[in-house]
Amino acid sequence: MILFFDNQVLAQFIFNGYEIGEISCPASYFPEASSINFIRSVKYGFGVLHTSISYRLNKMKLLRSEIFNKPT
Repeated sequence: MILFFDNQVLAQFIFNGYEIGEISCPASYFPEASSINFIRSVKYGFGVLHTSISYRLNKMKLLRSEIFNKPT
């Protein structure tokens, strides 16, 4: 199973009621720094959709995912 760590962490924070903020940071990229091929981008997109759907189903109490268990 491919893990999409960044999206899962954000979804867990929101699921558990934490607030998230954004701090802008200037950056410049060169073509070699951020290259992703089409297949990898499609896999990543489906991973994001999977995390989003799992989040929603857990909020509706229709699914119990391991990543959305409340900390004890």
